[in-house]
Amino acid sequence: MNKPQQLSQKLTMTDDRSAIAMMDSPIAVKHTTESTMAQFLSTAEAARMLGLSTTLVQTLVDQGDLKGWKTRGGHRRISLDSIQDYQNAARSAMGAVTKSMVKPRVTVVIEKPQIMGKLMADSAVWKFPVEVTFFESVTEALLELSSRRPDMLVVEMSMPRSHQVKTLQALENFNSRGRSPLSVVLVTEEKDLLSPNTSSPASSSIQVVSGPMSSIWLHAYLTGVVASCQI
Repeated sequence: MNKPQQLSQKLTMTDDRSAIAMMDSPIAVKHTTESTMAQFLSTAEAARMLGLSTTLVQTLVDQGDLKGWKTRGGHRRISLDSIQDYQNAARSAMGAVTKSMVKPRVTVVIEKPQIMGKLMADSAVWKFPVEVTFFESVTEALLELSSRRPDMLVVEMSMPRSHQVKTLQALENFNSRGRSPLSVVLVTEEKDLLSPNTSSPASSSIQVVSGPMSSIWLHAYLTGVVASCQI
């Protein structure tokens, strides 16, 4: 055998020994194992990454929203890819909801200070996805309408009947001047305040309901507003 052939054979044997040494090396095995394990997280690690509780993460795995498996000891290992996919899907869904979520605006007129204070406090506790603004008088509310028009106007009327009639007429006049009538709900204990023969567009958007105004009534009304807007 000539020298070039001997050198080539020697180099080949050296390469083979190096490859075998690397395969047997603990460092190489450790690196491979860590790379594989990095693709799977524990339940606690997944919970921290998603900002959720461990119980909810386990539920997501059981529902198939996250992919995972269990070790022989019963510990969950959750796929990092499925966690990232879940995050991307959640961000997309949140973006769509944020774009479509426009809180309906409801203006509420309460003339009795004690009732108004209670309803304002209750409304803050309910935390409906509704922008509720309170006023002490219809006049004050109508002045505000010129700059910020609500979707609905609720008026609690406890004044004498003659004043209630004037309030109703003022609201009808307001609706007759606008392009689109404002949806109005009048809460009163008076009977037949709105004539059944009235059929103009200005008055057809005005609804009279039996009072008195209460937290239960307002809660039910706002619940209906949320349901109708499908928020």
